[in-house]
Amino acid sequence: MKYKAIGFDYGGVVHGSTSSVFTDKVCKEIGVTKEQYLEAYFRYNKKVNRGEITWDELWKSVLTDLGCPNKVQAVIEISNDVSDDKINSNILELSDHLRSKGYRTGVLSNNTREAAQTMRDEGIYKHFDVLQVSAETGFVKPELDSFKHFSDELEVQLSELIFIDDSEKSLSTANEVGFTPLLFESYEQLISDLKQYKIL
Repeated sequence: MKYKAIGFDYGGVVHGSTSSVFTDKVCKEIGVTKEQYLEAYFRYNKKVNRGEITWDELWKSVLTDLGCPNKVQAVIEISNDVSDDKINSNILELSDHLRSKGYRTGVLSNNTREAAQTMRDEGIYKHFDVLQVSAETGFVKPELDSFKHFSDELEVQLSELIFIDDSEKSLSTANEVGFTPLLFESYEQLISDLKQYKIL
C-alpha cells in the first residue's frame, strides 16, 4: 500500500470553519484585500504558533501594520465566532474508519498549548494515533521539520503520508518535503479526494 498514514489539521478541518471563511470575514471587516491581510498575518503567525506571543498580541501587530489598530476587538470577535463552531464529528468518524482499515492517523496543528490541552480534555486525541501541536513541539507548518517529526511519530515515511489542511500555505512545501497534500474545502470534497487516492 503506497499510503500508510493520513494527517489532519485541527482548526478548519477537525474543528470549526475553514480558514478561508475567517479570512473573508476579516478582510470585509477591515477593508483590505486577501493578499494584504495574508502578508501581514504571516509576518507574525510563527510567533503565536510557537507560543512566543498571544493571539491578542498577534492581532494588534497585524492590524497596526494594516493601518487599522482600532479593529482589534472586532477581529477577535470574528475569531471567537468562527472558533465557537463545533467539532466536526464526521472527521473524527472518518479517522476512526481509516484506523480500522489499517491506516495510521494524526493531528498536526499550528496552535497554542491551551488548544492542545483542549484537544486532550475533549477526547479528540482518542480518535488519532498522534497529536502534535506547534507550541509544544517547536515545529511549525509548513517547515520540513514539522512534517518530519510528525511522520516519525506516525512511524511512516513522508512519501507514505497524505496530509489534509484548509490552508494552502501549510501545504506549500509538499513537493519539497515529500508528502501528498489535500486542500480541505468541504467534507464531501475530502471524501471524493480520498476515493481518488484509493484510500476509501
